[in-house]
Amino acid sequence: MYPQLLKIGPLVIYTYGFFILLAFVIPYLLARKEVKTWGISEEFLTNLWILLLLGGLGGGKLLYIFLHLPSILKNPLSGGNLRGGFAYLGGFAGAFLAGAIYIRIRKESLPRVSYILTPYIPLGQAIGRWGCFFNGCCYGRPTLLPWGMVFPLNSPAGYHYGALPLHPAQLYASLFNLVFFLFLWHLRNKGRHKYRLLPFYFLIYLLFRGALEFVRGDVIPVINNITLLHVTLPFLLTFTFIWWKKWKMD
Repeated sequence: MYPQLLKIGPLVIYTYGFFILLAFVIPYLLARKEVKTWGISEEFLTNLWILLLLGGLGGGKLLYIFLHLPSILKNPLSGGNLRGGFAYLGGFAGAFLAGAIYIRIRKESLPRVSYILTPYIPLGQAIGRWGCFFNGCCYGRPTLLPWGMVFPLNSPAGYHYGALPLHPAQLYASLFNLVFFLFLWHLRNKGRHKYRLLPFYFLIYLLFRGALEFVRGDVIPVINNITLLHVTLPFLLTFTFIWWKKWKMD
């Protein structure tokens, strides 16, 4: 694909990093236009967004390292495993923890602030998945469908499957999250799921991600097509459903 977006002398702008940056900047700019309507200061939003970014990157990297620890320990001197790769569930947990601490310190309502900002989570995911697509990571399994795509041999997808056509799992995820963003934005503006939009988002996302695992090619298998996420999914769904039922305005 296009792992390098631009190269000027020694300066290289990587496509993956560029889209990850857009995944944070574009939702932030859209949210900033709304904050006065919801009674939130731009200073509060900016500080919160920076902490969400740091918490998300940190949590995503830590979970990725934990899940791939055996391969990392096999070759600890190689920086390849440490430079690339993030696990979304770890990123979500890290961002939630960092954001919740800051919101509490500022004496704001966590359910209310999350209700305002939750629609922008899938928007960021929709944008970020294009970075995965151009990088050749988060790839799908082999497919005979006409839209199957062949990735370069030097990409993570090509290294794993060679020149086989693969499901464009990154684009599946991007399209789903774009539609999900519009749906959540509509629910929020109509006052639906009042102050419980974040657990509602996470519940639907888990269901989609569980289905996507069947066509993802970079997952951690347990038995046949059953992955590590599938094994933990019943517990995650139960926890999230209880969270959605119990969360109220504080």
